Amino acid sequence: MKIFIQTVLLLITTLTIQADDFALGADISWSTEMESRGLKVYNYKGEEREATALMKEMGLSAVRLRVWVDPQEHGGWCNKEDVVKKALRAKELGMDIMIDFHYSDWWADPAHQTLPKAWAKHKYKQLLTDVTLHTKDVLQSLKENNITIRWVQVGNETSDGFMWPAGQLSANPKQYAGLFKAGYDAVKEVMPETKVIVHLDNGYDNELYNRNLDALREGGAQWDIIGMSLYPYWAKDKGYSNSAARLFLECLSNIKMLTKKYDTDVMIVETGFEVNGKKPWVMESGRTQLTRLIDLMRTKTEGRCRGVFYWEPTCKPSQYKLGAFSEEGLPTSIMRAFTQAAFNNNEFVLNNYDRKLVKIKTNVGDIIVELYNDTPLHRDNFLKLAETGKLNGTLFHRVLPNFMIQGGDTGDDAGLISAEIMPQKHFHKRGALCAARADDNVNPERKSNGTQFYITWGKWPTARRAGSDVEPLPYYIEEQQSGVPYLDGEYTVFGEVFAGLDVVEKIQHAKTDQNGKPTEDIKIIEVKTL
Repeated sequence: MKIFIQTVLLLITTLTIQADDFALGADISWSTEMESRGLKVYNYKGEEREATALMKEMGLSAVRLRVWVDPQEHGGWCNKEDVVKKALRAKELGMDIMIDFHYSDWWADPAHQTLPKAWAKHKYKQLLTDVTLHTKDVLQSLKENNITIRWVQVGNETSDGFMWPAGQLSANPKQYAGLFKAGYDAVKEVMPETKVIVHLDNGYDNELYNRNLDALREGGAQWDIIGMSLYPYWAKDKGYSNSAARLFLECLSNIKMLTKKYDTDVMIVETGFEVNGKKPWVMESGRTQLTRLIDLMRTKTEGRCRGVFYWEPTCKPSQYKLGAFSEEGLPTSIMRAFTQAAFNNNEFVLNNYDRKLVKIKTNVGDIIVELYNDTPLHRDNFLKLAETGKLNGTLFHRVLPNFMIQGGDTGDDAGLISAEIMPQKHFHKRGALCAARADDNVNPERKSNGTQFYITWGKWPTARRAGSDVEPLPYYIEEQQSGVPYLDGEYTVFGEVFAGLDVVEKIQHAKTDQNGKPTEDIKIIEVKTL
């Protein structure tokens, strides 16, 4: 009888620590306000943490903090004093800091660039002074507290300029450039080594970036880094693109053109993915997409993209649906993408990560898998296999292109494990770690083989098995993610690839005989718990 195996995963690639100085960051400007309202956040293990420390624990290296000029009517949050308080926390943790000047008393974005009330009647020349004084005042306060600021945004999503109408790009391009220059010069006067960012939305829109940056350059302004917002959710919402993968490639193309034309680095300073507690596959898709985005920006931009920042991950979904935490303050799967990206056996992963990690060392590279805690029978069995060395010396003996790789055949009675099948939560996405089993006709309870496992690959568009009436999860269809949906509900998925998806892909491409056995042995040298 045939034994099949499957594995759950999101798109993950070989992930290295930030030796390349690639920033993994988050805007957590809401953190002090949330604290004042008694809202709490927790780590993967459910332990309460302060938000800045929690970001550090999860592998992030930087925070972004917004500044409003006079937000007194909105509780005073994100004023100078509040920003200094949050920046001190990041400093004590050794994290890099980005300051985001809105030059407004409240939200500034592509649809709203409202002048501060105190500046509302000021003419252009006075506004130049306002920008200079405000920028220097905030940065000087930070400097007096011995806080080093690595990056400063002069304006937030200034796609049509800022400080309307005086600095509106479409109406007053020269004044937009002049106001930006005033901000740039003020930053350099207080903190000469700080990098200044010009921040626009829709990172895939090359025409937007050329129009805006050309106006700045023609007006005598300069910048150090181009900052981008990139939100697949909003691109889909406004009918631009249903495919996050395609959006990322368009952004990548835009980055390559911009860095060639302007010779400045780029950062993704805002991104986010939907949280929906009733649809767990939505957060799994977010993890897959964020993992892919970080990997592309880190490895496919010739070093010109310097980091990826998530906007307000700790907020509740009832407050803003593109955070990365649950209504109860717990991290969703989305945050695991950051921990993966920072992984190199560091203590913050090994000591504070809630899932056990197991390394599968092969003669073509290492695969690290994480084991789900809500499939305890399969988790504990796989840990026992690692501890006893029973899988050492076995092979990946079966490879089916665009489907899976299978290993763990020890040649003896492996025993059976009761099924732990949860198709709405743990499913056959790419990289899923699954348990092989005998066919239903001899195994109606769908018990798993005690040693054999498989890791899924799949493809997109996904296909149904002939004669199958299984309706694929929206993860595969609406979210356009790769996998093997017709196995969902049939086999136990008990983990996923944490690092080394490129090794899985390499094995997928191995030459095989007509039965799917690799013509050259792919050896499992050692399986051990990290």
